[in-house]
Amino acid sequence: MRVRTAVLAAVTAAIGGASVATAGAQTVPAQIVPAKRPAATADAKWPDGLMAFALPYSPYLFDLVVHAGRSVAEITYGTRRYDPVTRSLVVTDLEIRRAAFQASIGQLRVSVDEAVYENVAVDTRALPLDPTTRAILRKLDRETVTGDVAVTGRMDAAAADYDLSASLGIDGAGTLEITAELEGFHILAPIEGFDGIDADATPKFAGRLRSARIAFADAGLASALYEVLGGQQGMTAEQARGTASMMAGIGVTALFSELPGGRSPRLQEMARSWSATIQSFLIQPDRLEVSLDPASPLDLARLTRGTVGAEDILALNPTVVAGRSRRVALVDPTTIALAPDGPIEAVLPAAEALVEGRGVPQDIARGVTLVLPTARSDNRAAIGLLARALALDPGVAIAQDQLRGAYAALLLAKADKLSVADGSLDALRRRLSPEELAAAEDEALQRWRRTKIGESQRQIEIGAFEARDWPTIRRLAFAYYEGATMPRNLMRAYGWASIAAAGGDRLAAGLRDDLTAAVSEGRMVLPMERARKATDDLWRLIVSDAPSGGRGADAGAAPPEATPQTSPRAQQIPGASRSETGASDGSPRLPADAAARDTPEASDGPGPTETPGPAD
Repeated sequence: MRVRTAVLAAVTAAIGGASVATAGAQTVPAQIVPAKRPAATADAKWPDGLMAFALPYSPYLFDLVVHAGRSVAEITYGTRRYDPVTRSLVVTDLEIRRAAFQASIGQLRVSVDEAVYENVAVDTRALPLDPTTRAILRKLDRETVTGDVAVTGRMDAAAADYDLSASLGIDGAGTLEITAELEGFHILAPIEGFDGIDADATPKFAGRLRSARIAFADAGLASALYEVLGGQQGMTAEQARGTASMMAGIGVTALFSELPGGRSPRLQEMARSWSATIQSFLIQPDRLEVSLDPASPLDLARLTRGTVGAEDILALNPTVVAGRSRRVALVDPTTIALAPDGPIEAVLPAAEALVEGRGVPQDIARGVTLVLPTARSDNRAAIGLLARALALDPGVAIAQDQLRGAYAALLLAKADKLSVADGSLDALRRRLSPEELAAAEDEALQRWRRTKIGESQRQIEIGAFEARDWPTIRRLAFAYYEGATMPRNLMRAYGWASIAAAGGDRLAAGLRDDLTAAVSEGRMVLPMERARKATDDLWRLIVSDAPSGGRGADAGAAPPEATPQTSPRAQQIPGASRSETGASDGSPRLPADAAARDTPEASDGPGPTETPGPAD
């Protein structure tokens, strides 16, 4: 058994083991010269979604819409074009006329995540407005309403997460702003006879609210309202202002008192504060903002299933603020002199300001320099900020010795369901050698193994290899390749796919062949010779068990370093960690001579010479 264990130790130089230099030193027949693989190139990038795909053709689609619309209205425009820099459709001097109705848009700009309408003008004189609205517009001298409209919406289509924002500014009246962050948001249409609802029932909202804000900045609308509505009640504008303030003070407090549980001292105190704020705004209109910031995302069903109670209001954590608009604090960039290893509570805000360019001119490279050490220590906020920085500038300057850590951090971020742009990962891959890529992927996996889910996944791998469970091994191969539920690791993806394919799994064979073709065609970087050697060695371990009884004659003898609690099969799997064999540092257990050659320092994380076995 000791001889066999020594042989197994040599396998630990596999998949993530022997370096390219060692492989290159192996003796091969002189007449066999392996072809040089083409340099890896990124696949042609498909647009992210139908809208992005269609936008380059949007001028022609716009023409089609205009031609169809000309059957119901007179439509003209100045220019229309697709802007490849902002990736948006731009239309100028659009005019729509039908009888006495006229509307125009000075410039229209539509992209994947925003729609901006500038210098909008709508002649309301031909519209059937109610007398009060008509009187207010005349008081404002704005029967032709002018202003700007902007709508933005960033979406994670897979998770149905939305970050929405809308702004409506009307000249001489005011500006209304609305923002909302939603998780898993869906509008469920009613289905007759399903779940006991009628076909005419209203749609249901599903999802969670992260935050919301509605703000109004007055620019003359309040004064016009006081004059018109006050006049209708036989009051002056000042009398109407005072009456509105008094009524608001009473009404807000009464509104919350009538809710289930609304007489709780906390809610009553908050209601009095909101009432005073609204009264202050009505007396001297300027800006009023209502914000909802729940401590954790709030299930929308709590707000739509029926009567909203005091607990629901308190869970929303609402605030009401009146006064001048909040301004971004301006910072002199020379005053940001933090060390990257400084306190996290100081480093992260400074790095975020630099990355986003908020309060200070944008400097993504400096922000990345600040945040990278914290990201490498598995801080979720830092990893997310690093992903954001690389999405904004995939080619940002990063020291070569820091690229591996940055790539490993992004792999962890993607496995942790943070938003990571594929372009950011591709940009880092192009700047790393095959050995550096393999080392970074092993480092990310080793860090992930320290998590609860990573430890559970490791046990699944051990069990799959012990049982020769080819479908599970194939699913692991796809998981390693896709990097969505665990950090991406192409060495393991190829190795596990090859093992499952050798066991008869046809889907695994397809993945193995696709990976081989991608490397041969230069679309993927993977040290294939090393991966194949490691796979062959691992396969020999799997088939070395005698069919009768499932173990060889010496399988019952544990290696010297194993503990009685360790599974004998786990002892034979390349890459089985000391945490599985009774050791404490989590690095692969090798015989002394192999460990001296092939095992990286445990404190440095797995390097290019570590074996990514089924459990590491």
